[in-house]
Amino acid sequence: MPIESPNEPPRPGRLIIPGAEPESDAPGPQAPRIVLPPGVAREIPDDVPEYPRLRPLILLPVRDGERDFILVSDPLGVIRGQPVLGIDALPILQLLDGTVSLTDLSAALMRESKDLRVSHALKEMIADLDRLLMLESPRFERAYQELRDAYHPLEIRRAALEGRSYPAEREELERTLDQHFAEAAAVRDAAGEPVAATDARPRALLAPHLDPRRAGGAIARAFLELGDQPARPLRVVIFGTGHSLLGDRFALTRKHFQTPLGKALCDTAFVDAVATPLDDAAYHAELAHREEHSIEFAVLYLQRRLGARPFTIVPILVGGFHALLDEGRTPREDLGYEALIGAVRDAEKTQGGDTLYVAAVDLSHVGPRFGDPRLDDEAKQEIEKVDRAAIEAARAGDADAWFRVIAEQDDATRICGFAPAYVTLRCAEPGAGRLLRYEQSDEPDTSLVSVAALAWP
Repeated sequence: MPIESPNEPPRPGRLIIPGAEPESDAPGPQAPRIVLPPGVAREIPDDVPEYPRLRPLILLPVRDGERDFILVSDPLGVIRGQPVLGIDALPILQLLDGTVSLTDLSAALMRESKDLRVSHALKEMIADLDRLLMLESPRFERAYQELRDAYHPLEIRRAALEGRSYPAEREELERTLDQHFAEAAAVRDAAGEPVAATDARPRALLAPHLDPRRAGGAIARAFLELGDQPARPLRVVIFGTGHSLLGDRFALTRKHFQTPLGKALCDTAFVDAVATPLDDAAYHAELAHREEHSIEFAVLYLQRRLGARPFTIVPILVGGFHALLDEGRTPREDLGYEALIGAVRDAEKTQGGDTLYVAAVDLSHVGPRFGDPRLDDEAKQEIEKVDRAAIEAARAGDADAWFRVIAEQDDATRICGFAPAYVTLRCAEPGAGRLLRYEQSDEPDTSLVSVAALAWP
């Protein structure tokens, strides 16, 4: 349940029933409250979850005049629009982790408030959250399944970020991308790096998925290693960061990607070969592709770099490793990740052809925007040390070292690409590569997102 902006974690609260005894006038700060609305009690459905669990949602505190609210955003897009809750609901929301029963929560609140109405009011609140599809429940699962069933047969994945992160008009977008490639060429030349051959096809690339308005030059630097006149049709397997993949390890799709530059065709035969051994897990979380930007940005730069040259894509989103870190396990001990890696390797062998692997990933996310203190120059230098240790492991083509370096820090700097970079290295087995660019993208509040571009020949 990410909460994007409070500077400090909320304090414990208590539930206030209209008409109950007023708060004490004792000096000192008062705890936040949940104010339940007065009125006639509504009938409560029989299927209210006994152990309510809030789904992973983005809860953003906002202010309207003198009132504070919580704006709810759903990364999966199951909830239509953005519901608004009272800010005083936050302490209760933080208790909805699936471990506290509704009975126990009601009993605790009644002991505190001394008001018997609290139990019914709480159940009403939980029922409302379930109706809003904010809870993990059968109601949510039905709605999610309906969306998945409607999305899977679609042949086209339409651009989600055009007109926002990059121009929606083709000519303007081409000019923007050309500027990024010119910037990348200047960086290459200044570093004395060689110009890629016209038919160059690296084994793998690592390219940022940070907004092109911030990292366009770094994204282009990776794809500049790809020759713009490949000798044969090229298949590009793109492992993107699945920001909304939560319980799922990966998500495949057979969709062609539409952008203002045209349609990037999906290699459906390759996807089918990967999907077959993965069974139901292959497309269970396919809906995550609908709004995910990490693969979309990579496709844009591929399209502009290759122009009319034929290529296809294999879009695969990969989730996070945080459960593995919590359990003290490695990806080699996880049957799901191993199944994906094995399926991709086998598909490449059976399908043949030239294959390029791309990890569309960022590095560290640190600073106030991510719940940390403000950063100074010393902190930024420490972050760079962490990044460069991970980058060196990746540059050597060592997936296990990449995992180990980040895991030893318990992913303290939030590497946004931890898992997809690992899977890329395991599938490509590229050997030693080159670091092309590293940079830290600063934000006004001193937060930063670091990115890198790498290539493996």
